[in-house]
Amino acid sequence: MKVWAFNAADDQRTRDLLMESLRAGKSRFGWSQDDKHDLRIPDNWTDWHSRQRFLLEIEARDWVVHINTPTWGRCIAAQAVSSYDFDQGLECDWGVDFRHCIAVDPATLIEFDRCDPNVLPTVNLRPRQRYHRIYATDDFVQSIDNLKGSKIFLAVGQSAGEFHLIEKTERFLTEISALIQEMNKSKNLERFLAKVFRRLPSVINVHENGFGWGTDFGADLIVTTRTSIEMLDFENTVVVQVKSYSGSIYDLNAVDQIKTAIEQYKAAAGMIVTTAEKTEQLEMKIAEVSSELGVPIDLLSGDDLARFVLRNAPDMVFRLERNR
Repeated sequence: MKVWAFNAADDQRTRDLLMESLRAGKSRFGWSQDDKHDLRIPDNWTDWHSRQRFLLEIEARDWVVHINTPTWGRCIAAQAVSSYDFDQGLECDWGVDFRHCIAVDPATLIEFDRCDPNVLPTVNLRPRQRYHRIYATDDFVQSIDNLKGSKIFLAVGQSAGEFHLIEKTERFLTEISALIQEMNKSKNLERFLAKVFRRLPSVINVHENGFGWGTDFGADLIVTTRTSIEMLDFENTVVVQVKSYSGSIYDLNAVDQIKTAIEQYKAAAGMIVTTAEKTEQLEMKIAEVSSELGVPIDLLSGDDLARFVLRNAPDMVFRLERNR
């Protein structure tokens, strides 16, 4: 599938006629005033109509976008259902031009603002010539889907570019979480996370606890936090169970271990941290035990773990300063 962008017609009357034609199932392109301009005529490549030879590359399922149509700043897109055709003896209100045509499915027509935040910035809708290819095909398809559902809403002061940059970089979170596990095997993952927890402003101590189930009572890390309210300081203990897994986590033993840790250390809260992705079974088990104990138990997994590390210790993942 390819995406083709046609620049605007020169005047509003022609744009209106183009819209009528699109609704009737035909996309049109100008520079086609004479029968001899039919691109299917063999050995007839005059300088005039050889500039339109790209139209022969358009195939069914390709998308055609008319930029600045129906009005300036707007676009209309439709999906082709056949390849190039040429209207012989065309008679209509606009005269003899725009006889190059591509049949399109009117049901796929979608009109939108060229600067709509639902359109990814990689989709080039700023033509510098009469036509161009939009090579960001996947992003174009995503943009059409966004437009149909009006999916994108920008925060106050946020640009479309900022929004879509965040959307694009989201896919790296899973890879970062996997790399954290890969580069920190066994107890090294606990030591890595201990360093991250020490970066939190409310944390006053992190104890790396024991070396295995049965000696650490289910707490790989014991984190002490301080909360200040006016003149009063409160210290709380949070026990952390670390699980180094890939894929999705189905090991419900982690919940039993964090339960033991909460009871053993009289913790105010518990946390299960894993490099794997959470599962519904795990979340349900955590909710059940948390309700039973009357103690909050948090789950930090997969992409959320990557976010946690990047937010609190970005320099442990990226080289933020150039070496001098």
